[in-house]
Amino acid sequence: MSIANDYFNQMKQSFLDKISDEDKEKYKKFGEAFFNSFDLEKGCPIPDSFSLEESLAYIIETIKSGLHPNYLSIEEKSLVQAAYGDDWYKKFGYDSLES
Repeated sequence: MSIANDYFNQMKQSFLDKISDEDKEKYKKFGEAFFNSFDLEKGCPIPDSFSLEESLAYIIETIKSGLHPNYLSIEEKSLVQAAYGDDWYKKFGYDSLES
């Protein structure tokens, strides 16, 4: 296992230790819905299986739970930017996207 994997697993465990069982269940359900929204044989999303609103809500909850916006993917940042504008991270108390 690489150092990066060890670091990721430590971050993941730290996150899981801090959230409630109710939130863990919400993340589990989201993950299942997200996984089931793709046709793995065709390599593409299943139409209308996953809404942008659900994706945005998940990203926002992730930030509220403590993930620094810098660690979001480019796609996630783009979605939040489209919803809240260029300075979207300020809505969550951050001065910049740098950690």
